[in-house]
Amino acid sequence: MNQWIKWVLAIVAAGIPLVLFTSILSLFGAGDRELQVLTGSEVFGPAILKPFPPARLGIVTLEYGWWVFAHVLICLTVAAYFGTLLVGHTKRASRKVLPRLATVAAIIAGIVGVVAYLVLTPDRTGDTINAPFANLVVTPFYYFLTSIGLADQFPGHGGDPWLYLSLGAVGPTAFGILCVTLASAVFHQDVQSRKAFGTEGWEQDYAACLRSLKTYAAVLSLILVSSTLTARAYFHIVPKLLAVPAKDTPDPGIYKIYSDFAGEISTASGLLFTMTLIAAFAPGLIVLLRDISGAVRERGQEGRQSLLEQLGLTDLRANFSTILRVGLTIASPALASPIAEVFQTL
Repeated sequence: MNQWIKWVLAIVAAGIPLVLFTSILSLFGAGDRELQVLTGSEVFGPAILKPFPPARLGIVTLEYGWWVFAHVLICLTVAAYFGTLLVGHTKRASRKVLPRLATVAAIIAGIVGVVAYLVLTPDRTGDTINAPFANLVVTPFYYFLTSIGLADQFPGHGGDPWLYLSLGAVGPTAFGILCVTLASAVFHQDVQSRKAFGTEGWEQDYAACLRSLKTYAAVLSLILVSSTLTARAYFHIVPKLLAVPAKDTPDPGIYKIYSDFAGEISTASGLLFTMTLIAAFAPGLIVLLRDISGAVRERGQEGRQSLLEQLGLTDLRANFSTILRVGLTIASPALASPIAEVFQTL
């Protein structure tokens, strides 16, 4: 298979978890009729809100804006880092830069387009919104804000919170996709540019790829942790508007509904981003490990030991420390939301 096609397929693999996540939850994320009835009932009103709900809404949306600002700033910094590496490594491999960058841009646009289609294409029927993924990440909050009369607090969006909520979901995601795609592109560029297996000095190139992988994974993990925390801030917009029920209240009601939903979807987002981190580098890592395991089998005991030394895989303590760090790096996005929840309850 053509090397360029392999490179493209390896990068596209990084977007598979996100597309599967949005597609699968679209099938199971139908609007909750009971929730819609509840938010439209007479008992559902400003009494459940914290005092001064319009001002409180401004505070909560501003807080989310700061999360988005920090996330975008981190993403742009990391994107510049990976973009610079991609250009430099492409030139070093004597390949044309512009076609590579254009390919990466097309992949990013394609993945963002799929996500945007699932969220930004509503079919309005009365006061409801029917769109695949919007039923899960937009509709519950839309019902809430319109039912309690806070929709007119979004004048920049025509008095309709749907655009704010949908862009609040898609915007940060798009910047995360930018970083994930660039990171995957750089790593698989490195894998393809390594010396052929069995040629002189191939061990050094393989060791360099493994070292680069640890660095790239750590940097990308930072982006995905930021993505998880930003998603968590988005899903907690409504719970932060609600009056927290007393501890002795047997049925916390609407607060518990939205709070539980925010917690569950935030945790699911963290798991998604952990799977994305794995998918971003899995194709190239599989290729490297396949060649290394083949070389280990082919060589005798002395040759095997020499190979492991050249790859830096002989120190058991150092290897255990490396494995632990890599494990924590991979698990960080999944752990981010539960840890934030713990700190919030302190």
